[in-house]
Amino acid sequence: MEIPQKLKEYIDNNRGSLPPITDPDEPLQIDSLGVIRLVAFLESDLGYRVEDEELIAENFATLRQLGELLATKTPTAPTAEAKSSA
Repeated sequence: MEIPQKLKEYIDNNRGSLPPITDPDEPLQIDSLGVIRLVAFLESDLGYRVEDEELIAENFATLRQLGELLATKTPTAPTAEAKSSA
């Protein structure tokens, strides 16, 4: 399991007053809004597509479980969804 450094930094910087994650099995303690923001980060900045059926608490409980989810995926180019002008 390899966690991209950019992802670890994002999680550490968005856990409020909680200290940085040091153990991959430590609970992330992210609320539902935090999970949605994390998924947006994964898709827009890292290029991982998270399917609706993968949006379950177990996949976002620890860094290890998140890493296992990402290990099943191949990142594409970050989406950065540019809107075309009509």
